[in-house]
Amino acid sequence: MEDIFEPRRKRIVRSLRFLLPAVLPVLLCAIFLLAISRTSDDTIAKEQATLTQALENGAVYTYALTGNYPESLSQLLDEYRITYDKEKFIVEYVPNGSNLFPMISVLPRNSGKGGLQ
Repeated sequence: MEDIFEPRRKRIVRSLRFLLPAVLPVLLCAIFLLAISRTSDDTIAKEQATLTQALENGAVYTYALTGNYPESLSQLLDEYRITYDKEKFIVEYVPNGSNLFPMISVLPRNSGKGGLQ
C-alpha cells in the first residue's frame, strides 16, 4: 500500500528506479548509432582527400615525365591504376591545356540524404 505522506522526492526516486532499465538501453543505442554515423562521415572525408591527392599526384607525375598533363580522367586512372567507388564519389577532371594543371574535383555522393543521387 502506498504511503500518502511519502515525501515527493522519495516518490520520484522510486518511479525513476522503474524507468531506468527501460530508458538505459535506448540511450545506449542512440549513443552507439551517433558514434557510428560520425565515424562513417570521417571515413568518407579521408577517402575523398586520399583520392584527390592520388589524382593530383598522378597528374603532376605525368607532367614531370612527358611535359604534358593527362588529357582525360580515364587516361589518368588507367596509367596509375587508380580506382574509386563510383557510387560514393563523383570525380570531375577538366584539362586546361597540355601545360596547365587540370581542375580536379572529388565530390561525395550523399545518397539517401537529399543530395546527389
